[in-house]
Amino acid sequence: MSSKLVLLAGAAAAAVACALAATASAQAEHFWVDAPTVADVASAYPARAKAAGVSGQVELTCELARDGHPRDCAALTEKPGGYGFGAAAAKLATHLKMSDQSLTKQNIFIPVSFDAAVLKGEATVTKPAWAALPSPEDFNATFPKTQNGVNKVRVVLGCTVEAGGALGGCSVAQEDPAGQGYGAGALALASKFRVGPWSEDGTPTVGAHIRLPIRYELTPVKP
Repeated sequence: MSSKLVLLAGAAAAAVACALAATASAQAEHFWVDAPTVADVASAYPARAKAAGVSGQVELTCELARDGHPRDCAALTEKPGGYGFGAAAAKLATHLKMSDQSLTKQNIFIPVSFDAAVLKGEATVTKPAWAALPSPEDFNATFPKTQNGVNKVRVVLGCTVEAGGALGGCSVAQEDPAGQGYGAGALALASKFRVGPWSEDGTPTVGAHIRLPIRYELTPVKP
């Protein structure tokens, strides 16, 4: 590896890590540390909606108890109505726990989405709340060791969210351009990611699939 490539790798790692950090900072201000799993949502799915294969969305208003759990929840909106989504969402909300105790005894709003895909084992996280991200040093350690002249690469990993938010069973779903070694590097980075237990749009993450895009944009740096 040439000295130029070492500097280039460092610049690339920092750029990608900063982009991910910006994504993390844009997550919900108050973070859930515990939440229902995909299996919990499937178990609580309203019988009528389950039989019809109908998905639904609920917005709850709750009071945050001293222990961080929502209580006295009521449905502000429930779409579609008449399927029991509101009652099911209120039941699921008792499994949520928030890390920010400054909201104790205050009313909070909680989105809860019921995706019929959970009934088929096909739940997918589309708006994760990141709990941990790789550092620039992590990117450096997994950067391809050979100089290949490619300066823009996009890798997409397909993973499953495990207990604790770790990503497991990852594979390279897309690497463009392929064959440059970035796919293997991205796979090595997967262990550095942690997903919060509840997504921004109100779906469980543990037990769900997730597609993780990682973009490398390299800019030459003079020694």
